[in-house]
Amino acid sequence: MIEESLRRALRDQVELIPPGQDRAEEIIRRTRRTRRWRTTGTALAAVLAFAMLISGVTFYQLMHSGGGYNSSVFEADPTALPKPIVTASINPHDVASLGLDLRIGDQLWTTDGRRLDLGGFGDVERAYRVPEGWLYGGTNGAYLQPVSGSPVQVAPEGSRWSVSEDGKRIAVVADGRLSVAGLSPTGAQVIGSVGVPADAAPTVLLGSRVLVVGGSDGNRGYGFVTVDGAQTAASPSWNRTVSGVFGTRSDAAVGLASAEGSDEVCLAALRPDGPTVSVTTTELCGFEPPGEDITHTLSPDGGWLAEPAGDGLSLVSLDNALVGSPTAKMCEASGVGRPTWIDARTVVAPYDDGVVRCETNGGRKLLAVPVEAGSAWDLVPRLGSADG
Repeated sequence: MIEESLRRALRDQVELIPPGQDRAEEIIRRTRRTRRWRTTGTALAAVLAFAMLISGVTFYQLMHSGGGYNSSVFEADPTALPKPIVTASINPHDVASLGLDLRIGDQLWTTDGRRLDLGGFGDVERAYRVPEGWLYGGTNGAYLQPVSGSPVQVAPEGSRWSVSEDGKRIAVVADGRLSVAGLSPTGAQVIGSVGVPADAAPTVLLGSRVLVVGGSDGNRGYGFVTVDGAQTAASPSWNRTVSGVFGTRSDAAVGLASAEGSDEVCLAALRPDGPTVSVTTTELCGFEPPGEDITHTLSPDGGWLAEPAGDGLSLVSLDNALVGSPTAKMCEASGVGRPTWIDARTVVAPYDDGVVRCETNGGRKLLAVPVEAGSAWDLVPRLGSADG
């Protein structure tokens, strides 16, 4: 073998080798090290070349994929509704600190940092965050934008609609019929419908009943309509003492009504009593009839009423008002507007310099709105246990 021959040749020159050293072994070790390095280098080069090949293919696919959008979805179904456009990303903290999404015209700025363009079906007049996503629209009808997927129409153009306090149902009046449907990512699943007067409009949902408003101009009233499939048409008995509705609490709607024998407008509990509305007024009176412009809002559990009052929000305890001991807490903020509840104890509202956050325990905090939102923005009510 070559290695053995090398040892013999070098041993013949032993007088040239210092004691304790074996030059043959040193050369053999060096040769082996060189071979190992060459083998390792060859393997490393092969790995690097393969990685570069994979990276190149991936980059080419990304450059030609249009960001992952698959146009074949719409090619297969030309009637499919387009997805709202994500126009830009924003710092989630800019909106998340407010506790609610923002609507700027037809754009929706979400608390998780997205900007969605909802204007594909006409002007957006109102929007809600619901458990299944976002419900929005106006005279052009109502659309549900699921948390993921394409929007679906849940109320036709020209209809009048209202959403339940938990965000899971929608009441729609169209073509002389009142329908109640459950909301799901695939659309509205009709639960029942009934014929109603042509000018009726839904306000709040209370179990299987819907409180509707109707009647000729100047003779407006409210009445409950049962939607359970047992009847084909309803003739609401309009209660004309009721002048506005805020929301629901337990087995009643909460609104404003004229006290018996008086023109004074008081906070009242409204309950179905057969075909009529039973009204129980409280001692909390002195309200202005709100008409169509209702600026008061009820907490999700119906325990508190938030009312803009001068330079602040007045938070009224309904528990106390309903038992004849009305009490209120004031949360100061200049130029305060329509309030929106985040949860049963926290309400926010626009004011001159941004958003004021008020707690029913007396806490108060002033919050800034992202400068990019400008001045024409609205807070988006959050209904039910919406996640995300």
